[in-house]
Amino acid sequence: MVNKVLKVSLINIAIKELLANNWDKLDVNILSIKSKKSVEEVLSICRSKNDLLDFWYQGINTEMVKNLSIKELQEVSKKERILELMLCKFDALKSKKKEINALIKLSRKSILESSYSINRIMKSMELILFYSGISNKGSLGILKMKALSLIWVLTLREWCKGEIGDESSLMAKIDKRLSFAEKINNIIL
Repeated sequence: MVNKVLKVSLINIAIKELLANNWDKLDVNILSIKSKKSVEEVLSICRSKNDLLDFWYQGINTEMVKNLSIKELQEVSKKERILELMLCKFDALKSKKKEINALIKLSRKSILESSYSINRIMKSMELILFYSGISNKGSLGILKMKALSLIWVLTLREWCKGEIGDESSLMAKIDKRLSFAEKINNIIL
């Protein structure tokens, strides 16, 4: 059974070290020292510091769907479902802008860290497709996840830079990109 208190504590330590630009120095031994738990206890929660970022990002995904009404989602088009879910994801990120910027900075440092970030984004897009009622199976499903990931990354970059002022601008930007993807031989829908 996972110790939820320790898990949250380790996630908080990882985020704090990420924000302090100490990510490269963070390892299981430092997590053990900072959490005042044994290495074995730390390893019972995570195999690596990247697992902790995965858990943190999963929390954002959970927050994204927390207040969703599946019934209401089913009443709109698939494109509108994706748009709504992406807006919910941005709502979940509003209070985490510093952390997201630190993750982007970390992703730029190495291909390995970038691949971890891409995997997190792909899992989010898989979740968005699931809640949108769009299949993510097979090579077409992978193409859909990659197309959504590209839309997400482009919009996230502009959002982090402050180029998107308010929610209506954000909605318009995502909608425009989804419409473009829709025109290219129904890539997503």
